[in-house]
Amino acid sequence: MLAAVFAKGGVPMFNNYVSPEVHQELTAKCQENIWLMHGGVMFEDDPWAEDDYDYSFPIAEDIPQMEAFFAHGNWAIRQGVVYGNLAFINQVNGGDEWWTLKKFDSGWLAFESMTMRLIIRDGEFSDTIGKLMRATYEQCETLTYAQKDKPE
Repeated sequence: MLAAVFAKGGVPMFNNYVSPEVHQELTAKCQENIWLMHGGVMFEDDPWAEDDYDYSFPIAEDIPQMEAFFAHGNWAIRQGVVYGNLAFINQVNGGDEWWTLKKFDSGWLAFESMTMRLIIRDGEFSDTIGKLMRATYEQCETLTYAQKDKPE
């Protein structure tokens, strides 16, 4: 099933990208992250490298497409993917460290950093995304979104 979302050459293909408004919102939010911001840590030694790493935010149509995207690995810094009101932005060039954000009425809340290939390897990807989708602002802010529901 995952193979169906790959384009020729094995790279996941996305048909849609976020609107210019959402792109601007996410790019602005990235300026709060020392790894992703303009002039950030990665670019201190080579400021010209900054021109090689634009902010990119395709939209995943479903969880299998997003899982295939993360499983592919070796993503550039500032490469992101958006699914519903969630955004994941890679903060390690060639790595797998995804700054995790959720859009609420008040704007984008950055609340977590996730290593997706481990989550996929452990068979927890769909469950993790479901928990993130259901999480309230408070659960994201306090990192309690993954706690199991208490039995009544």
